[in-house]
Formats: sequence, C-alpha cells, structure tokens
Amino acid sequence: MGQSVLPSDYAQWMIAARRQLRFYLRTWRFIGLLIFVLIIGVAGTALSIAYHDSGTSAANNFAGLTTGLSTLGIIICAFMGGDAIAMDFGSGTGYYLLVLPVRRRVLLLGRYAAAFLASFALILVLYAFGLFSTVWFYGIGRVPWFALGSSIGLAALFALAVISTAFLFSAFFRSPAVSMVVTILVLFLGFEILDGALSVTSVEPWFSLLYAGGALSLPFQPLPHKTVITGMGARMLTLTTWNPHLWEGAAIMIVYFVVGLVLSLVLYDYKESKG
Repeated sequence: MGQSVLPSDYAQWMIAARRQLRFYLRTWRFIGLLIFVLIIGVAGTALSIAYHDSGTSAANNFAGLTTGLSTLGIIICAFMGGDAIAMDFGSGTGYYLLVLPVRRRVLLLGRYAAAFLASFALILVLYAFGLFSTVWFYGIGRVPWFALGSSIGLAALFALAVISTAFLFSAFFRSPAVSMVVTILVLFLGFEILDGALSVTSVEPWFSLLYAGGALSLPFQPLPHKTVITGMGARMLTLTTWNPHLWEGAAIMIVYFVVGLVLSLVLYDYKESKG
C-alpha cells in the first residue's frame, strides 16, 4: 500500500492563511472593523470638505490625516492578532487542530500572514479616504505620490510590528477572550498612558511602538524631533513632546516585528509541547 503524501509546508501555510481569513469573515470581525473604518473615513472626509479643512498643501493635508493613523492601526491589528495563539488552547476545536500532522510554526505563520493581510487592507481603506480628500481639494496632479508610497510602506511595517506584539501577548493566555482584551488594553491604553506620562519627564519614548507610529506622517511633513512647552497649569509643568526620526521609527518597528514574531514562534512550540 502506498503511503499518503503530506502537503508541503507552503501548501499547509496557504491552508492556514485561508482558514484564518475565513475565520475573520465568519465571526464578522473583519466586517465589523471595516464598518468602523468606513464610518471614521466617511465622517472625517465629510467634515473636512464641509469646513474646507484641507491644510496649506496636499502634503500637509495628508500629514494631518495620517497623524492619528498609528492609534487606529494598533486597534485594528490588536483585534486581528490578539487571540491568534490562545484560540488553540481555549477550545476543543483548537485541540483537534494541534494533533494534525502540521508543523506548528507553519500554522502560526499562516495565521500571521492572514492577520497582516486583513489589517493592512483596512489601513489601506483609510489611505484611500485620504487620497480622495487630497484629490478633492488639490487635484490628482498635486498628490505627493512618493511620500504617499513611503508612508504606506511604513504603515505596512507598523502593521507587522503590532501584529507580532499581539501574537506575543496571545501566547501567554489560554482563553481567547482574555487574550484579546488584555492585548487591546496593553497595546492601545498602555502605550497611550506611557507616552503621556513620559511627556513630563523629558525622556524620549524610543521603546514605545505608538511613538514609532508617529513616523507615518513624516514623509509628508517633517516635524521637530523635540519640542519643550513650559508654563503648563498652576504648577508650571514643563511638557516635552517627541517625534521620531523617520529612520528611528522604522528601526523601532523592525525590532518589534522581529522580536515579537520570534518569541511568538518559540512560545507557541513550548505551549504545544507542554500541553
């Protein structure tokens, strides 16, 4: 009798990615986030057109639209990757999946690819609204295409970094619900609070992923690396705001991307072998 041939690692990776994408659609996670993104995009564009708030140039318009993109990107990516590993240890379905003859790292990388594709697609929708707004005010000939491409490239790297971090948090929990909540709270509120607290200490938050996300708007409008504001409040607080250098933001993202993904792979193998 001939032995059955297992699919190649690439074929298994494709299967895992497709299954994860179907999971996002079946659970309405992608649709819900898409509606959320569309509401923000439509509302922001409508207000911008209604009040003629276009900035002083096409590049300035894009810079304003991408200023808060890192926060939205963190929310989107945290929802996509916050339970990616925990789902295998908190449900019966996950148990049956783990006994299949598939390499765990291939399975995780397939899910990782799906999380990135879904997240980046939603981020591109936000860029599409920004492009529409810019063309509306200035015409297609004034669009800063090189800066737009650079910002989108940084957004892709930022998405990879956030997803790696979300996967890493997910590896520490067995309950998908708990994993999702903790991941969102840490990535969204944690970095916001950290960056806000450091503004009164004059310490550059070079270790903050949210700080690195500030680089998304830099291709359109360079900003001063450090700004000191004195005389804030009754106690005369001195606040220091930081903007990353473009290379610095990219470097921070790469570190989060590589370290988070490598540790996720190691912890996923460890949890499977101990379980």
